Amino acid sequence: METWFIFGILSYLSYAISTSIDKYMMNEKYNTIKTNTLKMFFDGIILLIASSIFFNISITNNLIFGSLILGSIYAFSGIFYFETLNLKDVSSIVPYYSSASLLFIFFGSIIFFNEIVNIFNYIGIAAIMIGIYLVLSETGLRLPKKDKGLTYATIVIIFSVSYSLLTKLFLNDIEPMALAICMYFSATLFLILYLHIFKKENLKQITHYKRYKKQIKNIFIASFFGASGTFLLYYALSVGNASKVYPLVGLQMIFIFMIATIMLKEKFRLHKFIGTLIVFIGIFLISI
Repeated sequence: METWFIFGILSYLSYAISTSIDKYMMNEKYNTIKTNTLKMFFDGIILLIASSIFFNISITNNLIFGSLILGSIYAFSGIFYFETLNLKDVSSIVPYYSSASLLFIFFGSIIFFNEIVNIFNYIGIAAIMIGIYLVLSETGLRLPKKDKGLTYATIVIIFSVSYSLLTKLFLNDIEPMALAICMYFSATLFLILYLHIFKKENLKQITHYKRYKKQIKNIFIASFFGASGTFLLYYALSVGNASKVYPLVGLQMIFIFMIATIMLKEKFRLHKFIGTLIVFIGIFLISI
């Protein structure tokens, strides 16, 4: 197996664990934006500690610029994503967002980075998109209705595609660990500014410990796996083509499906299992 493939798989496994914990926290009615802000901060701290032990990081103008751009996109993407979930049926909007984002990222990688793909890769991306839609959907192939929620989801797609392609661009001359750390701290800053300006909360209210006391363990565990996933993904992108690395997100959906079915005791659905098999086929074709 190639290095990008191994790190890509490990990345999306870590993301799947983090996302499953996120799902549990949402079911427990955690405040989504504030929880996400704390998660971003923990992500940065975890990677900073790891880097101080294993890596040497140098601060450059490119690093500061890149992390501010990525952090702002990441933060506002999260805000619109959670707002979308408040307005829209998750079973229809998440498959739409995930499949559409992957499609645009794939073709964006080919157009902007001149990455070479073959006919098997095109078939693979189509299979992964269909598989993702089936795995994430509660009802099979069902398109979302045109409304405010769909508009927000489309904005999230634009943010997601921009973030993914810019990440690959910045990794051409920035170390993966350095970019991941600064991106998370940048995202934390923008989320705090959002809460202060639009939600009228001061820093003391946002960081009040007692508000998170019962949640802190779950948030930290989710942050650990989220931070690990980001570093592994950034490293995979630094050594592999974006058009091959990003489609591995299909594995994340499979891992989430398995965790939800086994650990969270969610109901088994045949179309999700079929979608899982289709994703496996697609990933094999992408790797050729």
